[in-house]
Amino acid sequence: MVLEAIEDHLRGWRDNKEALGQERIIRGQLAIEHVMPRKWQIHWPLAAGDTEEDRDARLHLLGNLTLLTKRLNSKVSNGPWAGTEGKMAGLNEHDVLLLNREIVKSAANSWTDDLIKSRTQELAQIVTEIWPVPNGHRSAFASKQPRVRKKIGIPDLLAAGALTPGMSLFPRRKKHSERVVVVLPDGRVEVDGVAFARLREAATSIVGKPSNGWWFFLVDQEAKRSLRDVRQDYVSAMSVDEEDDEPDDDGDDDEDNSPG
Repeated sequence: MVLEAIEDHLRGWRDNKEALGQERIIRGQLAIEHVMPRKWQIHWPLAAGDTEEDRDARLHLLGNLTLLTKRLNSKVSNGPWAGTEGKMAGLNEHDVLLLNREIVKSAANSWTDDLIKSRTQELAQIVTEIWPVPNGHRSAFASKQPRVRKKIGIPDLLAAGALTPGMSLFPRRKKHSERVVVVLPDGRVEVDGVAFARLREAATSIVGKPSNGWWFFLVDQEAKRSLRDVRQDYVSAMSVDEEDDEPDDDGDDDEDNSPG
C-alpha cells in the first residue's frame, strides 16, 4: 500500500489533484521485490568493513523495496544487478513504474548499501508528504523536551483560576482556626489585616516560628486540601517543574498535640 501510494505520488497524484497522465497504479496486482535480494551472497559482495548482520538488516529497509510484476519478479529475483540477465536490464526493458526508473537512474553502475540508505530517506520524505502529520500532533516516540523549571507563586494560581481573589485560607492547626486569612488580588496573603508577599512569612506570623506556608494553609478544611495540593495540580496540568524555595516542615503534625 505504501509503495503504491509513492508510485501515485511520483505520477503526480498529489493534494487530491488528478495527475496529468490520469492513470493510477493498479492496486494489489504487483509483487514486493527486494532490489538487493535476500539471497545476496552469490552476486552482491559485502563492502569493506560491513558485516552479514548489517547487510541482512538493511535488506528490509524501505529504500530496498520496490514493486514488480510477478513474472518479472520471478525472472530477476535473486540475480545480480548488472549484466544482460541482471535486474537493471530487466527494469530497463520490461518495467514502466516511476519507482523503478528512479532506481535505475541512481544506480547506473551498481546498487549499493549506501544507495539503500539514501533512497530510504527519500521515500520516507515522500511518505510524510502523502500523509502529513496533523497540526499539533506529537508522536509518542518523539524525544521528550526538557520541562520548564519555574518558581510557582500565588499569582500563577490566580491567573490559572486555581485560586480566586478574596477566598479564605485556613490554618492547618485548630488552635489557630480563628485567624482570618485572605488571598488578595495581587497574590499576597492577608493575615488579620496585614499583607504578606510570601506564604512562609504569613504562616510564620501565625505559628510564631518559621513554617512552610504551602503546607500550612488549607483551601478546604474538611478534606485538608492544602495550597501545596493546589500547586501540584497546577504543575501537573502545565507540565512544568516547580522550584520550591520553602523548606518542608518535616516535624509538624496536622494537629497541635501539646497538653491542654
